Amino acid sequence: MNQAVGHLVSSRLPIAGLAAYGFHLARQAPEIQLLSLSLYPTSTEQMLSRLVRGAQELLPSREHPAQYCWTFECHRVYVAARTDGGCLAMLVENNSRAQLSRVQDTLQAFLELPEL
Repeated sequence: MNQAVGHLVSSRLPIAGLAAYGFHLARQAPEIQLLSLSLYPTSTEQMLSRLVRGAQELLPSREHPAQYCWTFECHRVYVAARTDGGCLAMLVENNSRAQLSRVQDTLQAFLELPEL
């Protein structure tokens, strides 16, 4: 994983409810870290990759960074999209114990990283 992104996320762990996260940079394979034993690596990577592509399509001009959230029955996926094409996706359990404020803080810190 990109060193700056890896350090950013790992320095904030553990985050209650965080099941997986992934870093995506244009023209590179996504890098996914699973934190939950109940997830399948391949399907988690495919889901996060598709949602990141969707977030990148929602930000076509790449003039401003953005954050998106998709809510499902059991999980939420948060994506922070940078103007340089970098994206951080966080798969979070959809329950009251999840530390959503820490997830949001991590995504905002990702957007504020000076360079990838």
